[in-house]
Amino acid sequence: MTKILIILICAMSMLLLSCDFDDADSLNRKEITDLFYDIEMDFNLGNVFGIMDRVHRDYLHKGDITRHLNEEILDRMGRFSLVDIEVIWIDLKGDYAVVHSRDVYQSEIETVTYTEPEDTGYFSYLKRIGGTWLIYGNQLLLKESIAANK
Repeated sequence: MTKILIILICAMSMLLLSCDFDDADSLNRKEITDLFYDIEMDFNLGNVFGIMDRVHRDYLHKGDITRHLNEEILDRMGRFSLVDIEVIWIDLKGDYAVVHSRDVYQSEIETVTYTEPEDTGYFSYLKRIGGTWLIYGNQLLLKESIAANK
């Protein structure tokens, strides 16, 4: 009876060890990567509301607020038909994250690549609220942003 019990315990241990247990950082990185995939899909479908639904109500980036971000998205959608966002790495700091990505915007006549957050950073700064990652901005006014980059 003890041999059967030992075999069962060993089998259960092997099953448990073979499960993929991700740590919190890995799960956060996956959620953020999924968020950027959703932003990419919404852009490519022309769904500005889908993107704006992922923006925190207190968004502030280099002095721009949500209205400015909405205008920027509409301008880019008017200029480009597709975007391909490649998340390079994610810098996690608790409930905040900075996403470094390569964003390639394409139209029939041009292709423009942004290295984020260095070029514009509109979508790069995130905050986790109630278990959901939202676009939050760098929370700096324009003067502060200029001083921070010197």
